[in-house]
Amino acid sequence: MVDNFGAESYHSVLRRAVAVVGNSSSGLIEAPSFKVPAVNIGIRQTGRIRAANVIDVGYDRSDILSAIQKAASNEFRNSLQSLTNPYASKTNSAVSSITSVLKCVDLGNTLLQKKFHDQRHPS
Repeated sequence: MVDNFGAESYHSVLRRAVAVVGNSSSGLIEAPSFKVPAVNIGIRQTGRIRAANVIDVGYDRSDILSAIQKAASNEFRNSLQSLTNPYASKTNSAVSSITSVLKCVDLGNTLLQKKFHDQRHPS
């Protein structure tokens, strides 16, 4: 068990993985870039964009095992060879979306001016 691989080591392990299994965002965000299947267990990632590498399952043991078998199959893995990561593509990246929204919002000096509020202490 490893508490934290660090980015470089994690990507090295991910590149060699048969699948990512669990409820981590890594299966949705990093795994598509490496064409690695992800078995996403439960509802923690509900609402997030998914690439075709993600197989969503509930908490039932047999469903999880079936999803792992599907993820490990040559047929499924081969289907991911032309996969595009929706979080990394230039036309649909989160950074581009956030930047374009922030460019249109007039923030003025609201975030630059620190406000102080004196607290009165009872005597």
